[in-house]
Amino acid sequence: MMRLDDREWKDFPIPVIFQRIQRGKRLKNADHIVGNMPYVSSTANNNGVDDYIEASAETRSFKNCISLANSGSVGTAFYEPFEFVASDHVTSLKCQKANKYIYLFLATVLECQSSNFNFNREINDLRIKKMRIMLPTTDDDQPDYQFMEDYIRELMSVKKERFRQYAEKRIKSLEASLDRLGLDVARQENSDQRKSREWKPISISSIFEFARGRENNMAMLDTGDTPLISAKNGNNGLKGFVNTPKKAIPGHCITLNNDGDGGAGLAYYQPFSMALDTHVTALIPKIKMTQWVMLFISECLSGLHGFFGHGLSISNDRAKNIKIMLPVTDDGQPDYDFMDLFGRKMMLNKYKQYLNFLALSDTSGTTKNENAVTIDKI
Repeated sequence: MMRLDDREWKDFPIPVIFQRIQRGKRLKNADHIVGNMPYVSSTANNNGVDDYIEASAETRSFKNCISLANSGSVGTAFYEPFEFVASDHVTSLKCQKANKYIYLFLATVLECQSSNFNFNREINDLRIKKMRIMLPTTDDDQPDYQFMEDYIRELMSVKKERFRQYAEKRIKSLEASLDRLGLDVARQENSDQRKSREWKPISISSIFEFARGRENNMAMLDTGDTPLISAKNGNNGLKGFVNTPKKAIPGHCITLNNDGDGGAGLAYYQPFSMALDTHVTALIPKIKMTQWVMLFISECLSGLHGFFGHGLSISNDRAKNIKIMLPVTDDGQPDYDFMDLFGRKMMLNKYKQYLNFLALSDTSGTTKNENAVTIDKI
């Protein structure tokens, strides 16, 4: 394995590494026109993509560069291989000598600077020009771009192999569970039948107990091993890992965002014990449920996203009155068996899709069809 500490490193000014530095243009949310172009803002999730809009004369687009958040999640950096529209909270950094592997290396190095900035000290144009980053160097003290590329290629290869082994193990486990439940039945429970099944509004208070989060001062929590779940709109709501929370919530439940940064109404299945901030409610099942049932219900609950927000949060009283559409049995009760089978089958096919992607593309861009996995229809 290549090592970062077997090279000499040197600091370089940002303008020396990036020959084109340009900020995005301001575009109010009200002026967004729904389209297919990714809109990159200062969020720390999803490669910075905050929306999909139409590009116009009022926007500024970039491609094959690094996006650096100037505010918000200040200092967050992503390699953007696709064309995107940048908000005025993002700066595009273009390096003439970089390919995607070098950009991934540079983005990580850039993000190491994020601790120098915050809401009161944003990254403006002048500060970018004065910033310096540490990079591995060649014998003549120039940036060692070849090392950066080789290092990321090797790292990606190792990560892909680890994931391949993990996915193959999960596929075997899911196929074995479906065999035990009756694979012929599982194959019949496909997405077409999902549409033809009878669905009924079910009160979530009839199947879940509610436990509101109690962590109201997350900044005072020490770093530890307990997941801290907040009302985020990505990454399962994970904000960090803390120690000695006020009250740990047992795992194997659903968390529902009451409000938050665009995440109000989103629900996530949580397999581990956790701490919750006050903007999140844990839904603890009243009866025994599998993770597949709760994943299914989480997706149905997340249909509330967009209805609730800062102006209409999910209070305790509103939560008790929420009803969601669920498939039901002949006697009108939630069809947990169907939800379980559907969830297992969906996840099985997702893992097969992931393996197909790995088989069809390697780090050099060549294709490998011989290892492709057959994906069943969902």
